[in-house]
Amino acid sequence: MSDLVRRAFSVAVFCRNHGEVLLIRHKRLATWLPIGGEIEPGETPLEAARRELQEETGLEGIFPTGLGVDGTPAGLIGYEEHAAGSKGLHMNFAFVADVSSRILAPCDEYSGVLWVKDATCVDCPPNVRQLVSLALNGRF
Repeated sequence: MSDLVRRAFSVAVFCRNHGEVLLIRHKRLATWLPIGGEIEPGETPLEAARRELQEETGLEGIFPTGLGVDGTPAGLIGYEEHAAGSKGLHMNFAFVADVSSRILAPCDEYSGVLWVKDATCVDCPPNVRQLVSLALNGRF
């Protein structure tokens, strides 16, 4: 029997508004995370980030350009991998998006909302803390 772990490409969107980043309390994983989800067939990572942002919050975002080298998608601030329970390993493109509102559409994927200036005291994975800091401090 093979020990292969399911692998899925996914996106995370660190929404910024007035100097804070949105984290949601993920129901299935019981931790604070940015919004996001798996990339659908035929989508680019940026297209998936825009779709997940709209599906999970009802918001449109501005994904800043010029954060990486030529050819880097707008808003891309990093890449990380994490275990996602029964969904296996998520290989995750991390984006930042500026949103104009904190009023979110209802979504059944999370049970709480938190806007943070600093995630050091938040019950979340270390890489989320690091990416929150990167999204807020603009050191790309």
